[in-house]
Amino acid sequence: MGKGLVIGRRRVRFRFFVFLFTVIMGCYYLIHASTRTPVYGIVQYGEILLKDRGDALVIRQESVYDAPEYGRVNFLVAEGESVEKEAPVAVLYKANYKEELVYQLYNVQEKILLYQQENIVQEIIDKDLEKVEKDIVGTVASIQVAVRDLQLDKLDDYEKRLRSLFASRQKVLDQKMGSDPYLERLYKEEAELNKQLEEWKVELVAPESGFISFSLDGMEDILGAKAVNYIKIEDFKSFYGKDVVEQVDSGEDAKADQPFFKIVQPGKWYAACLISKPQINYAEGQEVDVSFIGPQVQTIKGKVYRIVQGKGETLVIVEFNEKVEDFINKRSVKVEISKNFQGFMVPAGAVVTRRGEKGIRMIREDSEAFVPVEMVASDGDNAIISEKGESKQLELHAKVRIER
Repeated sequence: MGKGLVIGRRRVRFRFFVFLFTVIMGCYYLIHASTRTPVYGIVQYGEILLKDRGDALVIRQESVYDAPEYGRVNFLVAEGESVEKEAPVAVLYKANYKEELVYQLYNVQEKILLYQQENIVQEIIDKDLEKVEKDIVGTVASIQVAVRDLQLDKLDDYEKRLRSLFASRQKVLDQKMGSDPYLERLYKEEAELNKQLEEWKVELVAPESGFISFSLDGMEDILGAKAVNYIKIEDFKSFYGKDVVEQVDSGEDAKADQPFFKIVQPGKWYAACLISKPQINYAEGQEVDVSFIGPQVQTIKGKVYRIVQGKGETLVIVEFNEKVEDFINKRSVKVEISKNFQGFMVPAGAVVTRRGEKGIRMIREDSEAFVPVEMVASDGDNAIISEKGESKQLELHAKVRIER
């Protein structure tokens, strides 16, 4: 069986034809490239709006505080409200409270009223005293109804009003009658019952100033403000979507020594955003707009604080200085980062790499000059560039060659 083609006395093998085909195609490409019409563009001033969507974790400076007792809760402030240090925020009604105390107090009040009606000379019972006694009876009755129907949100106001009425009545009576042992004993019994009622409840105050929230997700200590300096893409993926917000509603039970509420500091807060791109156009320190996606889109201006590069994805941490009160009970969110880049703009194909350095080939008369540039941003069609060095060769409306 013959091997290859015989031309004259020489045998030509198949690989010779492969080599010949390669040479012919190379020559064709060189001839075609040398005769191809160049494509040009111009340097102009323009802008490019870039947008990137991704998942984000909200990071705040916040402190969590435990409930000191087990009992029913009555909130005195609303979710997200700004509170000052030592301001009352909630009342806990202890589980060992006896409802009979309210009825005992009511009975003592009836005895006091009856004794006054029978023993105080009629002329000293003026309209002021009658009004106070009527208000006391009505307030005690309201407390009974609130306890019976578990309307704990009204108890605190009723009790404050009752104490104020007691003080007013005592002031009137002190002015109109002398000492009476029986009446003094009733007043003492009344004071003891009031003291027991006070011991039954625990008033919680804000340990520090800030925005209060009763919604907790268990990551307050992990994702504090310091986390922005060391959080990695792997950490982000392990935290995102794992937050479970728990909140004790008014009238429900709080558990002793368990996280109950948090205080969020105003000022700086952050969003760590994971973008599914290996490279992004943003740089640390640049201002960006961040839109939080939801039923109502909210856009806030921020500053890029830190960038973490990964394989095929980038973690962008943005710093904000406002609106933290709108995000005190949110952790995992969807966002869109956008930035408008402005400056010298050329077709994206005009930016080439020569000897490891990016630049453009600027045409001046019949000569071509390579001008080193930095590509600030690109959307694939156009690129915003800035010139490197101090040569000042980059000019508006200059002609540039486009690589095809």
